[in-house]
Amino acid sequence: MKKFVALIAMVAFLGLAVVAFGTLVGPTGDIKVEMPDGAKKPAVTFSHAKHAVPVPDCKTCHHSFKGEGQPQKCSECHKAKKDGKKPGIKNAAHKTCRGCHRAMKKAGKKTGPTPCKGCHKK
Repeated sequence: MKKFVALIAMVAFLGLAVVAFGTLVGPTGDIKVEMPDGAKKPAVTFSHAKHAVPVPDCKTCHHSFKGEGQPQKCSECHKAKKDGKKPGIKNAAHKTCRGCHRAMKKAGKKTGPTPCKGCHKK
């Protein structure tokens, strides 16, 4: 009887784990963030997998994500120029991405680049 209860508990746990961790699957490759037409800097390419590990909550970057379906790309909301209260893509990325890199660096943690050429590679 104890083995049967243990087996049921293990199956329930594995089922829960599949549901909890299998609902959202982020991209495994690199993400390319295109710059708006006329931008002086080239596109930014980064590894989603490397960013998803230290940032456990999708809402940290995808702040309008409601937990259903897949999160939107930054460019879905952030256009070339400011739109109402939404900052343009440049300001949004600098505040979110560069701000996080700087905060981690200040906290003494390993982080990505903060200079322009560190992200905008030709």
